[in-house]
Amino acid sequence: MSVKPIFFALDGKNLSEFSKELAILKGHIFGVKVGLEMFTSEGPSSVEKLKEEGWKVFLDLKLHDIPNTVKAATESAGNIGADFLTIHIASGNEALDAAQEVKSNSMKILGVSSALTSKAFTSTTSDEVLNDFLKAKESNIDGVICPPSEISRSKELFNLIVTPGIRLKNDTNDDQKNITTPEKAIESGADYLVMGRSIRNNIEYVVENLTL
Repeated sequence: MSVKPIFFALDGKNLSEFSKELAILKGHIFGVKVGLEMFTSEGPSSVEKLKEEGWKVFLDLKLHDIPNTVKAATESAGNIGADFLTIHIASGNEALDAAQEVKSNSMKILGVSSALTSKAFTSTTSDEVLNDFLKAKESNIDGVICPPSEISRSKELFNLIVTPGIRLKNDTNDDQKNITTPEKAIESGADYLVMGRSIRNNIEYVVENLTL
């Protein structure tokens, strides 16, 4: 069975909301993403439960704080088993360096630019993302959360590219402005994709027919 390089975004308050989808997706996709809403609602147990079930867990907290706080939070994330953790690049290189120092051996640190996929992209925003990624590169973090339009250029800086804003051909855009299809993202150089509603609305297609 081919495992697709996809993180299923658990965008909700409780793991129980996704029990059906998780059962279907197990063995077909790489991992799941736990965001701030669920982590705030269920706490570390959300990650621990998913790890017990054998999932790779991407903890998307977008940490943005002083170096000591980012360092402590990174260490805590590793202790509960998170495999990937997001940190805002705007926290500064000292905070990114601190996270790198204490992360667990299996954890990957992903930098996040302030120019997220929910914003319309212009040449100015594109330059902002590049500048953020160049700063993050100085701290030798593992990779970045990369908007679809910036994948090719960012691949020259990082070996690990995780891309949100993924939509199947017939999907609506919803709140995302910077989007692409799974096939185009992988072709451009993305290593992993983040998909939420597109999977929930088309789960049989994703499991049985989507080829990446």
